Amino acid sequence: RTALHLACANGHVDVVMYLVENKCKLNLFDNDNRSPLMKAVQCQQEKCVGILLEHGADPNLADADGNTALHLAVLSGNTAVAGLLLEYNASIDAQNK
Repeated sequence: RTALHLACANGHVDVVMYLVENKCKLNLFDNDNRSPLMKAVQCQQEKCVGILLEHGADPNLADADGNTALHLAVLSGNTAVAGLLLEYNASIDAQNK
């Protein structure tokens, strides 16, 4: 995992903002093939999700199971995050495995 993955998973908004402003790579995968955005969604860190999307994180990347950030939001029942992802052009038709 990158520092951004850890900051997103733990909801450290100030650290996420610092890393993003210092041009860290937003779309790297961890060992579970999840991006920092996916990690933020999975851990229900809505502010981190917003920051990543505002700075160009790709909402349509998929993990090893084919799950996108939108899949993870729906699985956790988080309609606010699902709506945010859709505002940033998450594919509503993406299919997992």
